[in-house]
Amino acid sequence: MIRDLRGVIEREGAAIGVFLTLTEPSRPMITEAAGAGQFTLPGTDLSVPRIQIVTIEQAMALRDRAVRVPLVQASHKRAAREEDAGRQGAMDL
Repeated sequence: MIRDLRGVIEREGAAIGVFLTLTEPSRPMITEAAGAGQFTLPGTDLSVPRIQIVTIEQAMALRDRAVRVPLVQASHKRAAREEDAGRQGAMDL
């Protein structure tokens, strides 16, 4: 299943994938997940495993900290202002 997840991540171009499981992961699962490498956020030195295996117990205990995801602040460009050439000009009183 980890191998399948790895294939989907690579095919879709996803940065990371999370495998949620009811049981503890086996040694081959951990090895396959580690083989997927690390995701490093461009422009930083933050890196997280590309495939993360999380048990239900870990997810319930750690809540939002169970999955390690690098957070970035989005910086959006301001849209260019459009000028309407056909609009009515200001009245000069």
